[in-house]
Amino acid sequence: MGFTVLELLVSLAILSLVFLISVNPFGKILEYSNLNTSAILLAKSIKVCQNVSMEEGVRTRILLDFVDNRYHLIRVEKIPKIFATYHLGNDIVFSWTNFSKKIIEFDPVGCPDMRDVGTPDKGGTIAIKSRSNRYLYVIITPVTGYVRVSEKQP
Repeated sequence: MGFTVLELLVSLAILSLVFLISVNPFGKILEYSNLNTSAILLAKSIKVCQNVSMEEGVRTRILLDFVDNRYHLIRVEKIPKIFATYHLGNDIVFSWTNFSKKIIEFDPVGCPDMRDVGTPDKGGTIAIKSRSNRYLYVIITPVTGYVRVSEKQP
């Protein structure tokens, strides 16, 4: 009334095969989820800096640290002070940005790279990538300062 050793070995082999087939797609899904979460958190952090600038009337910055794959939210009053630091997710790295010196700065109006008229002179993009070279782009739109995440490079 029990199972033979051969039956147990065959069923174990089938289960192992099914597991090996399912692990690779699951790993890719998990990797993309980490990439997407990191991009959304970066976009939300940019919006936080915009809101702090507008509500409190202070200049804020986001300093992108490409070496340690983290970024700092900085309040610039008389002395710059870091008020938050975030690390990108596991196996997620900064790839490139078109913001000079890897700094995004907001004046009290809340728009990046402000000049005389109160509108940004250019938009900007921050590219982050996963271990398998999949990219997501965090884009700040010129003039409005709207922040979005995209799979397509602008």
